[in-house]
Amino acid sequence: MAISIAKVANWLHQVDKARAVVGWWPAQFATDDERLAYKVQDAFLKKQVIKQGPLVGYKIALTSPQIFEQTGLRGPAYGPIRKKRVFEHKATVRADRWTRLGVELEIILTVNADVPKPKAKPYDKASIGAYVGAARAGFELIEDRGADYSRLAVNPLIIEAGWNGGSLLAKPNKDWAKLDLGNLKGSISFDGKVVREGHSGDVLGHCYNALAWLANKLGDHGKTLKKGMIVSTGSMVACQFVPPGSTATGKIDGLGEVSLKYELPR
Repeated sequence: MAISIAKVANWLHQVDKARAVVGWWPAQFATDDERLAYKVQDAFLKKQVIKQGPLVGYKIALTSPQIFEQTGLRGPAYGPIRKKRVFEHKATVRADRWTRLGVELEIILTVNADVPKPKAKPYDKASIGAYVGAARAGFELIEDRGADYSRLAVNPLIIEAGWNGGSLLAKPNKDWAKLDLGNLKGSISFDGKVVREGHSGDVLGHCYNALAWLANKLGDHGKTLKKGMIVSTGSMVACQFVPPGSTATGKIDGLGEVSLKYELPR
């Protein structure tokens, strides 16, 4: 079914401003064309950057068994990260500015040089490693608009920027390269109580595999990763929805921790 890129992007922009609940994707805006879904994502991004700042990286969705089980979907898929939605170490967000806030625990990589479009063969774990300048623990902040998880589909998730509401990065760790990034444990806690645990190796086997997939996929779409961009490589745990008034903490062994206060309006 053909859809209007401009019409869908405008509708989603209005939904985003209104913080409206979207339990399931409207049938008139559905498409089975993945490339078209990414074109709508690009059109939506042009509207987001006006207030949220320019593109500074990408998130990768649908990369681990806990997420597969939670959503019923398979990926991967990518979405844009905007500059004003990137936070450092600790952050506070207001509950009245979100429809439903979730957090996902991720290894966040920084790209140390422009990544050329793949030529003779696709990037893999080994060849993409030279472009990694840093690794940190982090939360991806998820805005799922109150989605009904029994009725999800991949292309609407792509269109909605992968539900990316922000990225919270742990403090830099100068010893990150000494760690086995494919064999780290992590956890999410609410007000000090662990609510979910996971393992970094569950994300496509290694976060570099996720980065390689992204570099290849962007190349297919005429895009590339640029020096300084961050890449949120996918959650090692199912998305955890933060109770308003609580503080969420994410930890990954050796990579540090982040803290997010979900503040009730005064």
